[in-house]
Amino acid sequence: MARSTSATTGGVSIPQLVDTRGAAEILGRSPATLKRWRCEGTGPSWIEIEGRVSYDVAVLLEYIRKNTRTPSVRAMLEDARGIA
Repeated sequence: MARSTSATTGGVSIPQLVDTRGAAEILGRSPATLKRWRCEGTGPSWIEIEGRVSYDVAVLLEYIRKNTRTPSVRAMLEDARGIA
């Protein structure tokens, strides 16, 4: 897993980068799924430099946050009552 250190240089934040395998681990998906998402234009944003794909960890965490769902009121009531 290729990583860079997270630091600030001259007021610019340097991203922490991971390769496709590292991103797949963070997202709980396979590297093949991330490749398919790139081809489809879906999923988290990625960086490609000279043919090598990397993902910014901050972007991955934001992608997870944006896709986190809270249960509906009905689902919460069913859980409280033990209804499957």
